[in-house]
Amino acid sequence: MGKFERDGFSIKGGAIRLYRRGDSKSDIWHASVTRPDRKVDRFSTKTPDPVEAGRMAERHFDRLRFAEEFGIPLDQKNFKQVSDHWYAEVLGKSICDKNKSDFRSILDRYLVPFFGQKSVALIKLKDIAEYRKWRVSYWTDGPGKDITHIVYQRGDRTFKRPVKRCIPSAATLAREDVVLRGVLQSALSMGYANNHEILQFKSVRPDGKSRGALSREQYQKLVAASWERSMLVPNGQTLYYRQLLAVYIQFMVMTGLRPGEARRLRFMDIKDGYVVLQESKTKVRKVVGVAGFSGIISFLHDVHQALYGRDVHDEEENPFPRPTDYLWRDYHKDEPIHDFKRSFNELLAYCGIVNDEHQNGKITIYSLRHTYAHFRIVYGGVNDVYLLAQNMGTSVQMIEKYYGHLEPLHRKDELKRVHRNSASDKLMDNINDLFGLPPFEL
Repeated sequence: MGKFERDGFSIKGGAIRLYRRGDSKSDIWHASVTRPDRKVDRFSTKTPDPVEAGRMAERHFDRLRFAEEFGIPLDQKNFKQVSDHWYAEVLGKSICDKNKSDFRSILDRYLVPFFGQKSVALIKLKDIAEYRKWRVSYWTDGPGKDITHIVYQRGDRTFKRPVKRCIPSAATLAREDVVLRGVLQSALSMGYANNHEILQFKSVRPDGKSRGALSREQYQKLVAASWERSMLVPNGQTLYYRQLLAVYIQFMVMTGLRPGEARRLRFMDIKDGYVVLQESKTKVRKVVGVAGFSGIISFLHDVHQALYGRDVHDEEENPFPRPTDYLWRDYHKDEPIHDFKRSFNELLAYCGIVNDEHQNGKITIYSLRHTYAHFRIVYGGVNDVYLLAQNMGTSVQMIEKYYGHLEPLHRKDELKRVHRNSASDKLMDNINDLFGLPPFEL
């Protein structure tokens, strides 16, 4: 009998020991069960009846033997427990705050409600198939059919938007699969599951159509309109944001950065003709901008000078912008603005631009990155796909998948014959002269 036991006895050849705690006056029986891996599980049976306590301990013992026989991990964790551990690791990684917030929302709204209490060791491919059916109908016939608005946080602000009752796109489902796969991978690495085949489930893949990119004429029209609209307001916040958007459009088409990568850039990250992008704690990517990039950064300095001029009286002693200032700074506080989606969409509507002229893909703010790739291949003479992939922080396979239709290697001679004397080029040059910008380059 152990030091802290009283009235103890053993069953199952000593594999199970039942006892009352010696440091307590309670009559509740406790069990000590030796597992097949020789570890010991200790728990309260929550009953003063020794016969019922014995049955509970035997059932636990039988479950352990069954798990060992069928190759199920003895240490059981449910999906929610593992997802909490996985998300804690995500919070410590160098990924943007929006991704962290989106991952949390995907867990809370979809994955945990469906898989939450199920042991990760028992999740099978058929369970994922059932989840997919449930998820596709979530907002139309499922749990979300009675929800009218979604409330969410962005920094210290709370927003509310109406629900879109539609089937999720392939891109949305693929993004959610990233979270599901991450949790299952975490379960395997921690030893709470051993069915490695579970990771072989196929993600819903977006179609391989060419991505929506601005044509040369659309881009010129958009830039011209962005500066034109800035002239319609005399000063203040609206002027600042419209000028910032105009510079942002050209900056993104000159670098090919993702919106999330550009959001938190500071002036100290901008070097002579390139951007130093801190992708993680240890990995740095240098993104080379196209001709005219330095001129755009110079104009961005002027936009910030005008903003800081509200409070700064001695610019020689207090030069602005400072190296630590954000490129896309909020008008009221020293934080980057969340994004340009709303103002960019307003500008698209102002210009009457909806789709890619050639591929019929919808133009979004992410199209600025695709426009960069399109221009580099068609007009920039970039025949080294590996070099382009390195600069964009993506793979050669992705470049070939989404931009292979441009066939830069097969049309090299044809692409060199680009005429620069069109009326649209002259219009762009006039706009650049008017605002003191560098010559238009693709």
